[in-house]
Amino acid sequence: MQKKNLPYAEYAILTVGEIIVSLIVVGVYLAIGKFSYQVITGVLLGSLVTIFNFMFLSIAVNRAVDNVMALRGDKELDEEEAEKFAAEHSAKIQQAVKASYFVRMLVMLGALVAAFLLDWFDVIATLVPLLMFRPIITLGEFFRKKKEGGK
Repeated sequence: MQKKNLPYAEYAILTVGEIIVSLIVVGVYLAIGKFSYQVITGVLLGSLVTIFNFMFLSIAVNRAVDNVMALRGDKELDEEEAEKFAAEHSAKIQQAVKASYFVRMLVMLGALVAAFLLDWFDVIATLVPLLMFRPIITLGEFFRKKKEGGK
């Protein structure tokens, strides 16, 4: 797998976003007088699962793309050959994404079940970081596009 394909900027954005979300959750629990160690362990569980799930997704997709590109080799393809190759092999990449999604959903569900069943975690504090994945990524893209547009 080529390390240059890994989205390190997105990892950083997601990690910083999850830290901010976790601090907000802890602040809310402090403000309403419901803070306990379970809040800290809950936001840690939710944030770590979110970050590692995203890493797993990017690694799985990169591995699938690299495998397909290895099949292609170094030869030049004209437009028709490239379209045919893409049509024949795009299913492999889609299959890797679907498998990754299934595994990631199971891990998230497992984290929520653990938070619910074990007294070590606050369920809401675990859930909020899991739900904030998409908004964090969306905000990161918004600010990146705004920065690129401002050049």
